[in-house]
Amino acid sequence: MEFLFIIFVVSIAFLLLYKPKRKKLAKSRSYVVDYAAINKQKGDDYERQIGRFYQQQGYKVYFKGIKEGRRDQGIDLIAYKGREAILIQCKNWENTQVKQEHLRIFLGDCTAYLEQNQKIFAKKNVSRVFVTSCENLDYGVKKFLEENSMEYRIIPYERV
Repeated sequence: MEFLFIIFVVSIAFLLLYKPKRKKLAKSRSYVVDYAAINKQKGDDYERQIGRFYQQQGYKVYFKGIKEGRRDQGIDLIAYKGREAILIQCKNWENTQVKQEHLRIFLGDCTAYLEQNQKIFAKKNVSRVFVTSCENLDYGVKKFLEENSMEYRIIPYERV
């Protein structure tokens, strides 16, 4: 019986001493870098940069990705000038190579978006542009671009 009492007392002492360490750990977590937020900000900055690029060419730009967030349907920017409309996907990837799969997804997103918005784009000459900051071009991407009507632009990210 004494043995059980000693184990009980030691267990309680351990729990009391262990709790403050857990609180300190929780406080230190508040200093952890939020990489998701940093990447989102970097992506938004790149979209603004590309939007300004098209505005300087006389386009009116709707910042769909920034305004609609995850509901952007895979299209970050829509640039308008006269009867021309450009659906734009921006990828600020410095180290990640764009793959054929990314272009397929964007092309599918464009097709779905145009079908859902036929009245808006009925009299527009619509083009699709995939813009990235990554200069590495995958062989599959080259082949895909040859076979599909899509423009691919490499525009370096200008850090603010």
